[in-house]
Amino acid sequence: MAGVALNLTIGQNGIFSRAETAANTWRNAEQNEQLAMGEIEELMDGYLNGNSGNQGVENEDYNTATTVVDAISQNKPFEFDTTITDSCEPANSVRIPAGFKIAQESATLVENGIVIEDTDGNQFVWIPADTGDGQTVNMSNGENTKIVYERINFGKQNDIYSNYTENLSEDEKSSVEKWKGYYIGRHESGDGEAINNGEKELRTSSSPQTHKVVIQKNQVPYNWITFDNAIVRAEEMSRIQSYTATTKLASSYAWDTAIKFIQLKNSNYGTTSPEGNYTNSETFNYMDINEIEQQGPNNDIIPTGQTKAVSNIYDLGGNLWEYTSERKLNTGSPYVVRGGAYDVSYLDFPAGSRNNFNGIENETAGFRVALYCNIN
Repeated sequence: MAGVALNLTIGQNGIFSRAETAANTWRNAEQNEQLAMGEIEELMDGYLNGNSGNQGVENEDYNTATTVVDAISQNKPFEFDTTITDSCEPANSVRIPAGFKIAQESATLVENGIVIEDTDGNQFVWIPADTGDGQTVNMSNGENTKIVYERINFGKQNDIYSNYTENLSEDEKSSVEKWKGYYIGRHESGDGEAINNGEKELRTSSSPQTHKVVIQKNQVPYNWITFDNAIVRAEEMSRIQSYTATTKLASSYAWDTAIKFIQLKNSNYGTTSPEGNYTNSETFNYMDINEIEQQGPNNDIIPTGQTKAVSNIYDLGGNLWEYTSERKLNTGSPYVVRGGAYDVSYLDFPAGSRNNFNGIENETAGFRVALYCNIN
């Protein structure tokens, strides 16, 4: 009896052992509760400080870089809208929308074209600019210049002062003024659903006007679309892709300022430059829509991104005329297209040229998307 009593008291499952286990369990529970409360407090602090509860927490799935070079190396999207700097001295700033990364083929200097890419591979190029006196762009040669977000008369097939009109929208203006730049589609808009029996095919007059827009290399150019539907497709892109940024049909301000930026590297791009797909372009090799190598020019539409890029931007001149939101006054065809096409000469219709269409579907007319960062 004495042995049984002793075992019940101090044995492995005895009263003392159970009491000690219970005490340890209580202490562990108290510590866990304190840790949990600490985590909750940290999350609340994060939300109150506007970083969605991730203050001080490094998420390995997102980019943490502060420079373009490091962002390319990490090859990850940014979790939040973020400002980083290029490799120039002094450095230029670039605003990156949440969900985008710096593309692997991006330049490291603003002057050469910083390319961002979303999770589906759509690409845009940063154009430094501001209203008023403009935005200073520091160059690798030690010089600097200012780029004003403005409409420009390039002296070819246009007269913006008497024949054309456009008012700068407030949301576009606010974004440019706050972040000192904006993005232009690296490519003409492509049709992301132009596939028949598993193969890409060029659009026709009977192609749907509701296909999703893609801004990628070697895509079917999004022609045979009305002006009104071009506006809808451009604006819905940011909603479909869940951007924090806003996409719009490129305005005359966005188009002209992009050309002015390109002219930092190619001074005649807006007026007499053969880059692009024109009837008299310099000879170039390209991949057709079936990825068969061809030689141009051949007086026909070619896939996006097949001509020579200038400042990392393709086909602002040539391939397709591109609708902008500008208008021509006193005409029955008020919808303005820019940049020439595959069936005209670059000497007559270079990247800076304006023309006017009636806004209905046309084989030679497509459009380009501009992207503006969130101002909140």
